[in-house]
Amino acid sequence: MPNPGSEHTGARIKRARLNAGYTQRELAEHTYLSLGTIRKVEQGERLPTVGTLTAVARVLHVTVEDLTGQPYRHRPQDEQVHAPIAGIRAALRHWDLPPDWFDRPRPLHEVRTDVTTALEYRSAGRLSRLGQLLSGLIEELTASVHQHEGRDRRQAARLLSFTYDMAHTLTYRLGYPDLRGQVEDRLRWSAGLADDPLLVALAEYDRVQTFKSAHEYDAGLRIMEMARRRLVEEATTRGPEYITVLGGMRLRDVTLASRLGDPAATKHHISEARKLLEQLPNQDDRRHYRLIFGRGNLAIHEVQASVELAQLEDAEKTIRSTVLPASVTPTRRSAWHVHAARAYVAAGRPKKALEELKEARATAPQITKYRPMARDAATLLNLQFRHVPEDLRALNSWFGINLSS
Repeated sequence: MPNPGSEHTGARIKRARLNAGYTQRELAEHTYLSLGTIRKVEQGERLPTVGTLTAVARVLHVTVEDLTGQPYRHRPQDEQVHAPIAGIRAALRHWDLPPDWFDRPRPLHEVRTDVTTALEYRSAGRLSRLGQLLSGLIEELTASVHQHEGRDRRQAARLLSFTYDMAHTLTYRLGYPDLRGQVEDRLRWSAGLADDPLLVALAEYDRVQTFKSAHEYDAGLRIMEMARRRLVEEATTRGPEYITVLGGMRLRDVTLASRLGDPAATKHHISEARKLLEQLPNQDDRRHYRLIFGRGNLAIHEVQASVELAQLEDAEKTIRSTVLPASVTPTRRSAWHVHAARAYVAAGRPKKALEELKEARATAPQITKYRPMARDAATLLNLQFRHVPEDLRALNSWFGINLSS
C-alpha cells in the first residue's frame, strides 16, 4: 500500500480512477479533457492544472484534497501546524450558544491586540503561530458578540470577522474543506452583524472558495459579480480600502475565469483590474480587509492564469518582464515563485523550476511546504533530471517526498 504522502497527484488520480472503475478514455470523456492529458498526468509527465484536478474530482466523486494528498500529516514535524485544528473546530461549533455559556471575555481593546498579532503571522506565512491563536480568539470574540450590544457588538463582530477570515486561510492552506465551509458560513454571519459593506464583500470573496473547489467556476463568477454590484451600491466611500477590496475581487475573477478555461473572460477581468490599479498611488501592493491589490499581485495572477490556460509563452514573458515591488508580502511572493516553477516545469526547463521552488521555500517556508502545486512541481522535477541534483534531494526531504516508496 503506497504512502499517500510519497505519491504524486497523477498517481492518486490513477488510483481513484481505478477504484471508480473508469478507463483512462472514459475519464477523459466525462471530464472533457483529452486522453493525452489524462495519460501524461497519471504518468507524472505533466502537472495537472487546478481545473484538471477539480474536473477529475467531480467525476470520480472524491475531493480535490483526496487527489493532492491533503492534509499533509505524514511526518512528525507536521503535527505542530495541524494541532490547533481540533480547537478551531470546537470554537466554530459554539457560535450560537447562549451568552451565559461563555466565560466573560477581555475588553475589546485587549483582544484587538491579539487579532493584530495573528494578522501579522498570516502575512508572514507563519501558519503554526497563527493556528495557536485562532481557537481562543474565535471563542472569546464569539462571547463578545453575544454579550455586547450596539457599537461594542458591531466592533466585536468586526474583529470576529477578521478572525474567521484568518481561520479560512489556515483551513484552506492545510486542506480541511469541510471546516473551511463552516468558516465561510460563520464569516457571512459576523460580517452582517458588523454593518460594514467591505466586510460583507470579503465574506462573499471567501465563500467563492467552495465553488472553486467544486469546479463551479461559472457560479463563482456570478457570485462575485453580485458581490461587486452590492459593494458599489452600498459603500459610502471610494478611498484606497474600497479600491483594494474591489481590485482583490477582480483578481479572484481572473482565477475563476482561467480555471473555467475562458481566455476572453480572463483577459476582460485583467483589463478591469488594470483600470482599478490606475487609481492607486504608485500602484504599490496594499492590504485592506485582508485582500491584496497592486501591480505585484496582478502580475502573480497573470502568471497563474497563463499556466492554467496553457499559455506558457505568455507566462514566461510576464516572469521575465516583472520585478516584484517591495510591497509584495512574503506569502504572495512565494506564490509568484511557485507559479513560475509550474510554468518552467510545463515548459521542460527543470533548472529554472528548481531555482524558483528554492526561492519559494526561502520566502515563505510553511506556505510553500503545504501548497499542493509546489509539492507536485518538486515531484515531477525528479523525472526531468537525468541525475537528481543534491539541492532537489534536499527539497524532496523537506517536502516529505520519498520517491523510493
